[in-house]
Amino acid sequence: MATSLPFPAFAEQCRDGDGNAHDIDWLTTAMAARYAYLPERHVDIEKLRRVYIAAAGAVCEPHSFLNVLERFLAEFHDHHIEAKVNNSHSPQLVPSGTDLWAAVRDGNAVIEQVRPHSEAAKAGLRAGDRVVSIGGVAAMAAVAAHAPRCLFARDPEADDYTLRVLLAGTHDARRLFVVRDATGAERAIDLPSFVPPYSDAPLTLRTIGTIGYIRVENSLGDNALVDAFDKALIDLKDAKALILDLRNTPSGGNTGVAEPILGRFISVRSGYQRVFDPGPGKTFPNNAWVRQAAPRGPTIHQPLAVLVDRWTGSMGEGMAIGLDGLRRATVIGTHMAGLCGATSDVTLPRSGIGVAFPTERLYHLDNTPRERWAPPVFVDPATPGDDPILARALAILRG
Repeated sequence: MATSLPFPAFAEQCRDGDGNAHDIDWLTTAMAARYAYLPERHVDIEKLRRVYIAAAGAVCEPHSFLNVLERFLAEFHDHHIEAKVNNSHSPQLVPSGTDLWAAVRDGNAVIEQVRPHSEAAKAGLRAGDRVVSIGGVAAMAAVAAHAPRCLFARDPEADDYTLRVLLAGTHDARRLFVVRDATGAERAIDLPSFVPPYSDAPLTLRTIGTIGYIRVENSLGDNALVDAFDKALIDLKDAKALILDLRNTPSGGNTGVAEPILGRFISVRSGYQRVFDPGPGKTFPNNAWVRQAAPRGPTIHQPLAVLVDRWTGSMGEGMAIGLDGLRRATVIGTHMAGLCGATSDVTLPRSGIGVAFPTERLYHLDNTPRERWAPPVFVDPATPGDDPILARALAILRG
């Protein structure tokens, strides 16, 4: 996921807006050709091209162009699309830059899940709370004001995306909104800009009675996780069962880290996820292929529960559907982040800014799109208790 980074040093210096307009034109063509989820996004590509070429051509200063680029990318209302640079005014990324998951339900802005131990949780926000206003503007009016402008058909997912981005806010501003709880009581919420939790260690290890617990600390892109995971398995060799907690993996990762971990739970080379590149003339599942993991080290045979929620993202989602498809774990929790596909990076030719967007579609082995898959043991986010997902896992493993 992007962090606050300087603009590329090699970027061509802007003398007028022509270079920025060229970048938008180039990116529109690239995404029209390669964005794997374009049919579902209802984006009028030629209107998008016209509107944002004009907007980009009217600015020159890099930060002003970044604002145009971010609005351009938001037209696709896909949380797995991002610019690889940002500034203090940039919107936070979802899910890695937020502690709230919300959606529009029956014309209302509803909080569906709150990140445990976050500032939002400490403020008493709960699943089921309705957002009345955001920044002093009625919630649905705010959504309408910031929704994509270049769609050829109404798309409810665009409203959900917009609501989540508004509640996530920007890197430099407090989040101000009003909520109404189940009793009808309203209260004002004033939250700081979200700062993701940080851990020096790639994982957290502990035992809960006779059960071993491993929590991945947003490190699925860190090669050090593999060695740490192997050591954790040695430390937990006498545990009666294991829990793999993937609820802090919002930034995703890569297969070079995830597959060696999967390999500890299998004894033969096995497929764990279907991949489909929807190029010209290709159809699913005829032209899909199966990504495989190889066995590695002593095979772990202990019963395994995998925990997921809205902050299980990308490669974390891939591991969850993989272990389920391999029939090697019971997956327990809520819906995951639902991040679409596998991304590729492109570099805008004039500004030098990188952009990532999905170019391959991903599926469970049963052909369910990864972004639509739900855990077999589903836990309602509104379930009372300190950690109902963990409690359910412990109950299942203890029999």
